[in-house]
Amino acid sequence: MSVSTPTGLGINGSKSRMVPRAIAAGTGGVSFTTTGSPTVSTLTYNAVIHDVYTYTGSGTLVSTGSRDVLAHVLCVAGGGGGGSQVGGGGGAGGCTNAGLLLRAGQTVTVTVGGGGAAGGASTSAARGGTSAAYLASYAGVNSYGGGGGGGSGGTANINGGSGGGASYYASTTNGTAFQGIGFAGGTASASANYGGGGGGGASAAGANGTTGAGGNGGNGITWINGSTYAGGGGGSVGTSGTSAGSGGSGGGGAGSKTNGTAGTANTGGGGGAGDAGPAAGGSGVVIIAIPRFV
Repeated sequence: MSVSTPTGLGINGSKSRMVPRAIAAGTGGVSFTTTGSPTVSTLTYNAVIHDVYTYTGSGTLVSTGSRDVLAHVLCVAGGGGGGSQVGGGGGAGGCTNAGLLLRAGQTVTVTVGGGGAAGGASTSAARGGTSAAYLASYAGVNSYGGGGGGGSGGTANINGGSGGGASYYASTTNGTAFQGIGFAGGTASASANYGGGGGGGASAAGANGTTGAGGNGGNGITWINGSTYAGGGGGSVGTSGTSAGSGGSGGGGAGSKTNGTAGTANTGGGGGAGDAGPAAGGSGVVIIAIPRFV
């Protein structure tokens, strides 16, 4: 269970849960040890310096101090893979923005989801992997992987954190978002020369494919560190089409008449669809920002 309040941070109109203003309970010091080699940096938010632990792979964060603290957590799952032929773009990984109470002596176990594989002539694009930050008590934050883009291989995995775009093989079958956090993918036009739908992003739905053009991926969100995450992948277009869809802001890969562009690693961006070769989604990331007390 994540902790949130209505007085927290709103981020670019996304559906993600609000981040509460950092507070602390109890007395004594605040200190942490880690495994998994997260990148450690600092940022200032609400005039308070925060220590920021960025996990691009699995690991732990262990509270070794004597003071409880409410941390900001961004949990981004892996993006879905792009669809094949006149396929849809991969949906962005789910992007949960919440508060997590770190009690003295507890361990947070972090899992980072991988990007979903691209679709093939007879295989569906894969959904991205789940990311999570859990305490031993099973309280925590998690996000589901983005849906794969529709393509010639089918539409088995198009639903996810954000939905994958539709292909002309099933032009009205676009992916929907789990958790009510992300957005749906776009629909496609029902012709081989028309465009596939864009994958949904964390703050906007994927655009619909149109005559001769693939739909753009939905845009992601910008977090308190200034970086943008969870953009949807662009839809592809047939060989007689005009233009493929662009990737959404936050790591979404561009669609293509030929080979789509992969979602950016550690953003949860959806993979771009490709008429000849679609691309994989980008891996996720988990970021924990902890207020520093002096």
